[in-house]
Amino acid sequence: MSSLNVIRLPLISALALALAACDGSGGSGTPIPDVACAETGPYACRTGTTEPLYTFQWALNYKDSYFQDYPSVFGGGLDLNVEPVHRQGIKGQGVRVMVVDSGVDLHTEDLAPNADPSLSWNLVTDMPDPYPTEPATTQGPHGTVVAGIIAAAQNGKGVMGIAPLAKIGGVNYLESDEDDPGAWAASLGGATWSSGADIFNASLGMGAAFAVPYDSDEDTYTPVIRAMKKLRDGKGAVFLKAAGNDFDSRVCGLSIGYYDCSNPSNDQMGPREPNAITVAAINALGEASSYSSAGSVIWVSGMGGEYGEGGTYGEVGIGDYSGPTLFSTDLRGCAVGYSSKTAETPFLRGESHHNGVLDNRDCDYTYMNGTSAATPTIAGVAALMLSANPDLSWRDVRDILRMSARKVDAGYVSASPHRLGLFPYGARMDLATNKLSTHLGGKDDIRPGSTAVPIDLGWQKNGAGHEHSNWYGFGVPDAARAVELAREYKRDPQLSRLQDVKIPQFETVKVWYQGDDYLEDYYEEYPGKQGVTDAQSMAFPYQRVTLLGTLQSPAQVVDSFQVRLTGKDVCLGAVGIAVRSPAGTVSLLKLPNDAFRAGETVEFADYAVNSVAFYGEEAQGEWQIYLMAANPDLPLEFAVKLPDGNYKPWFSQSCFGAKPHPAKYFLETEARIIAQ
Repeated sequence: MSSLNVIRLPLISALALALAACDGSGGSGTPIPDVACAETGPYACRTGTTEPLYTFQWALNYKDSYFQDYPSVFGGGLDLNVEPVHRQGIKGQGVRVMVVDSGVDLHTEDLAPNADPSLSWNLVTDMPDPYPTEPATTQGPHGTVVAGIIAAAQNGKGVMGIAPLAKIGGVNYLESDEDDPGAWAASLGGATWSSGADIFNASLGMGAAFAVPYDSDEDTYTPVIRAMKKLRDGKGAVFLKAAGNDFDSRVCGLSIGYYDCSNPSNDQMGPREPNAITVAAINALGEASSYSSAGSVIWVSGMGGEYGEGGTYGEVGIGDYSGPTLFSTDLRGCAVGYSSKTAETPFLRGESHHNGVLDNRDCDYTYMNGTSAATPTIAGVAALMLSANPDLSWRDVRDILRMSARKVDAGYVSASPHRLGLFPYGARMDLATNKLSTHLGGKDDIRPGSTAVPIDLGWQKNGAGHEHSNWYGFGVPDAARAVELAREYKRDPQLSRLQDVKIPQFETVKVWYQGDDYLEDYYEEYPGKQGVTDAQSMAFPYQRVTLLGTLQSPAQVVDSFQVRLTGKDVCLGAVGIAVRSPAGTVSLLKLPNDAFRAGETVEFADYAVNSVAFYGEEAQGEWQIYLMAANPDLPLEFAVKLPDGNYKPWFSQSCFGAKPHPAKYFLETEARIIAQ
């Protein structure tokens, strides 16, 4: 796109790429009942140990990984526990997966056996072969890597996908005219070649610092995502969406980032919709990958790894964010792709030896990190689930991923990214100085008049007994447990939920303004809002916590909670939003001093944020919506990322340029509960 750049979401290191069954061997210790193997052929009911590069695929077999001898980058983590499923011969048979990306090289030796040309399209050439038209770009190989993580074949060559018998297709959406809503619709089930997909993997996203409208006349993305619920004969396609790679973005400031100022909710390509499963990333240490975007829309976490910069395979720790990535398929040959003769590591140049054999001689394999890599790991697990039970609805798949998820990194809010441990990840932010404190914050800081707020609350158990984290969602799915739950749903179809969730219209909670002309302009622009009677004239309450308003709910069960804002002459970057449910659960939907502060965003319409942290709670009662407003008048030193990956220092005198915040402003707050 020209103004809102759609990007693929790996976080490829410039150094690394010079371009941009019940034996518990899976590492989770969760067995599943013995089931007679229905698979036939030379690889029937065998794990990926048949594949030469499997030893590097720690996400599939953590315990026996090559990296186990390198404690500086590995240890204390986990895998997806797919081996017990593979031993039963469940490998994605009968499932069709669409990779919405930069195109896919379906002719590689590890993708060709599973390639489905009828599930593929090239939006540039208008032909079925989705091979990227610009393979030499950093974006070109991206979709091929994603596809291999999901469905690389078990054929004694290279790597193995999580669902190595699933059919795989691709569309080069990222090379198309992304300003065309038709390309988005066609890629997500709106064309004959995409309508038969069971699972859509979208390892891409919108820029983080755009206050795009949501669920309004200007929003062309949301209707497409909602339409996916009609696919699969009404059961709905499964839509996996990458959270983004902006946690350590310097747009918050030039120092090391302690919190995610990008917010996955800002992405208009799906995360706010209930049928979008938003995926964060963890590394081989069992912690959030250093780049993984965090926010209250995160559903689960997959395996993304770190930067793979040290050693031949990423086994040597050379910095704070060292560690292995995800190994997968690449564009064929050493002339294009992430593996090439000009790459930095011996493996990527096709020069490395393992067990005395060249392990990437033709440069057909590579590695990649990012939530782009984590998302297809969950797509692969979803394919195993649908292989075990094709009748699962999109809601069933989403629920089972949550129910099978494992809590990781329980005390992360007390940790610190700084070697001296100056501030914990759950530190309090002073709303007057915009500085962090060395003290942990908590949900009790979210109260009227408070002048400091937490930047993360860590793992919280909600009123329904579900634990959720803005970093990890509900945790890391266990494939063995997920498949057993899928079978349980097959034995008892009454467990399945085929009906849609209930999405009401947004309800105006409060209108604040200063200056009658602003209110008159609002009524003129939105004639349907003439009946708003609770408009309140007041000075904008920067530098403190204020109760924005309340939403009364009847008896229903929560799926998610959404807040939508429209404002003029309001520093969106100074605004934070927190919500307290009737059960007492507090969720941070938007943090103050985020990416909009660097962008000096002061006018926005229908900008929305979403939280799944309340999932399963009884909604009846009063929901409290809080404004956490920082100081918009202080200067900010930040950095702009350049195309070559380097950063350029930048400076903003205040959110309003060189001026203090104006007295006149307008802010409308809307909210709604999406119910189960």
